[in-house]
Parts: sequence; structure tokens; C-alpha cells
Amino acid sequence: MKDLNGEETLWVILPILFVVALLIASIIILPRTQTNTASKAATPVAIPTKVIVVTPTPSASQSPEIICSSLYSPVCSQSGVTYANACEANSAGVTAFTQGACKAKTAPTPAPKVLPASN
Repeated sequence: MKDLNGEETLWVILPILFVVALLIASIIILPRTQTNTASKAATPVAIPTKVIVVTPTPSASQSPEIICSSLYSPVCSQSGVTYANACEANSAGVTAFTQGACKAKTAPTPAPKVLPASN
């Protein structure tokens, strides 16, 4: 290691002394200058506001949009139409329906044809 003269030693030690002095000053001064940790934003202030309530009046031609789920729980209307669920039936304007799919009206089964005997 190289031997340093007095001036070189001072230039090496001076930044170290500056950092140490800064740390000591911050330990002594900062706790005294810190403010209350609860800021002004932490305390609520009541601000009077005017509330205006507007109730829209639906026009006769404008009906609210109804969104039905895709859950299949069939209902049968009195006209014999099966709807996927009660919501779908109500959307179609049906008010009277029964639970379950409509029974299919079966046509009479035709008699089997008799085939000619083959030799």
C-alpha cells in the first residue's frame, strides 16, 4: 500500500467524514422535524352537496330490455308452444303456462303395409 502525505490523506478522509456527519445530523434533526403522521386527508370533512334525483319516465313505445338466462327449464303455454324457461315465455307475452315441455300431439300410427309373399 502506498504511503500518503497529509494532503492526500485529507482528501481520502474528507468524503467519509462528510457522510458520517450527514448521518449523525439526520439522526438528531429528523425526529424533531417530523410532523404528525395523521394527515389532513385522514380526517373526513362534511361537504354539503345538492342531490338531484331524476326518475326517467318510460314512454309507451319504449319497454325495458329483459335479459333471460339460458337455463333450460321448459314451460308449456296454453297454446301448446314450449318455451325454454318462464322468462322466455313472459318475454313472448305468455302469462299462463305450466311447468314442463308440451306433450307432442301424436298422429295415429298408420297400419303396417302387408308385403306380398315371395316365392
